[in-house]
Amino acid sequence: MSKSWRLIPYSVHDAADNMAIDEAILDAHLSGQSPPTLRLYGWKPPAVSIGYGQKLSAPVEERIRSHGFDIVRRATGGRAVLHSHELTYSFIGSATSGGSDEDAFLSESVVKAYKQICEGLIQAFQELGLELSLGASSAEYRNAHDCFLATTSADLHYQGKKMIGSAQLRRKTAVLQHGSILLDQPQDLMRTLLRDSASKFADGGEVSDATKFSVDAERTDSSLSESEENMNQRHANLYEIVREKVTIERLQESMKAGFETAFQHPLVEGGLTDHEKSLAAQHRIKYQQPLGLKT
Repeated sequence: MSKSWRLIPYSVHDAADNMAIDEAILDAHLSGQSPPTLRLYGWKPPAVSIGYGQKLSAPVEERIRSHGFDIVRRATGGRAVLHSHELTYSFIGSATSGGSDEDAFLSESVVKAYKQICEGLIQAFQELGLELSLGASSAEYRNAHDCFLATTSADLHYQGKKMIGSAQLRRKTAVLQHGSILLDQPQDLMRTLLRDSASKFADGGEVSDATKFSVDAERTDSSLSESEENMNQRHANLYEIVREKVTIERLQESMKAGFETAFQHPLVEGGLTDHEKSLAAQHRIKYQQPLGLKT
């Protein structure tokens, strides 16, 4: 692993751009034209992203848009995520060698690869003085339509409360994992957005292709109704825990240090290549369609 790895510093984009850029880096990495990359970003306007296999009922979609939020379908699996008052990360690397053996550093096991990447997040938050731990999967995940109302083995917790939810996409030898790090998100906002008194939140669709496999398909014993009864326990906010507003610059430094420690490889700041920008422009077309990623 002698080649340089890249950190793309924090920037803000709309929902279609954010998803298009992540996929563009994934494709460029698969073709050997981009290095392993850690990217940090925000969303403007704020948005709700839904998993590849999710469906929104019309009343829920209308409610989300009426609050001024974009809606985008991710290429990854999992449940709905509110991208407001949070930091999103993405990490792209290789699980099996596309060329020489040194190119592959992530496990071929999806679960193990999640743990490898999550170790970078754990190390990052240790830089901030917090000890995060991996969640555990069990029984009722499919009853929860909000990512942060239930836990899987891909999630990170602080003292039992979920702080980071992640999902993963595999495309041949390349891996994309992205996730949401909660900063100071209102506890009941997502619950309000997803509530539909006329008909339940529609969730369905299957993703049998291995490239769209996500550990988020595992279930837990935390159901939507149980969480609604205790909505104040929905998630952990970083700012509330550390009792200060941590700057994006400090968060970025912590993320860089955490991933460098976890993978024992330096990250060098850089931007998108012209090739990645071209790919992102192509991918943006589908992400701009109203929940039209599935074809």
